[in-house]
Amino acid sequence: MLRNSKLLSVFGALALSLGLATSATAQDATAFTRFKAGDKENTGALQIAQATYKNPNTGVEIILYGVVHIADKAYYKAVQKDLDSYDVVLWEGVKPGKKKVKPDESMAGIGEMQKMMCEMLGLTFQKDGISYKGDNLVWADMDMDQLQEAFGGDASKGLGGMMNPGMMKQLGPLLKMGKPLLKFLFKSNPAMRSRMKMQFAQQLAGAGNGGEMPGMDKKFQEVILIKRNEVVMKFLNKQLKTTKKGKIAIFYGAAHMPDFHQRLAKMGYKQTKKEWKSAWTIGGAEVDGNDDPAPAPKARPKTQSKKRWF
Repeated sequence: MLRNSKLLSVFGALALSLGLATSATAQDATAFTRFKAGDKENTGALQIAQATYKNPNTGVEIILYGVVHIADKAYYKAVQKDLDSYDVVLWEGVKPGKKKVKPDESMAGIGEMQKMMCEMLGLTFQKDGISYKGDNLVWADMDMDQLQEAFGGDASKGLGGMMNPGMMKQLGPLLKMGKPLLKFLFKSNPAMRSRMKMQFAQQLAGAGNGGEMPGMDKKFQEVILIKRNEVVMKFLNKQLKTTKKGKIAIFYGAAHMPDFHQRLAKMGYKQTKKEWKSAWTIGGAEVDGNDDPAPAPKARPKTQSKKRWF
């Protein structure tokens, strides 16, 4: 049996692999992931934000376009339409380096869980839902050599041993054996799929606080989030030297966005707009991306002179 700390680490790694980590509340300017309940019982949506930033001294708008790496097919269709409208899109993806790196069992295990989750919930992988062939797309990430170097030569060390080869020897075969049965059960039982999707959506929407993941090794988080974000900012600054007007989007997992928000603030950019898209819809109900209206003010006691609401 896995201890609670191990389960938290596994869940944290899974959340990061899906691109998710959130701020404490959806109203916070740095929050890019939230769960929003539907109008009917057992309905709702995991929603991801994209926010627009402006600097009064430039003619360029920067869009922090958060994304989750497995989602409904319709979500990626809507995302693709947005990406096609931007002048430049800086996109995420660790490319192979020049060195031959032996596949890591820990990372492979996270990938296996991600595949299983995708098939169980009837979702689509981002790489299958988004086209990366547009002329406006600019790769902005580390390659595998840089990633390995950031981890001190061994990426598995950053996982803090939470998914060591011994654990994978036990977990790997179980995942492979159980996947066909679970896939059949969830596909033949929509209600069960919706309940599981609801549970995962609520957990993932609250997976972290300010970008930190429960139970996860700090070194792993620092490299996967902060160090890669530093690389993106170099690409952005280079792009800003040649792009004097229009819109530049940073298209990355939502987990990266709180840190990007802080970096843009230091550059003089202010958030001017924020929109939410439903990445996972649950229970067949439409859940809009608008923020819930503020509650109506309560009546105060009557004054002696006249009736008045404050």
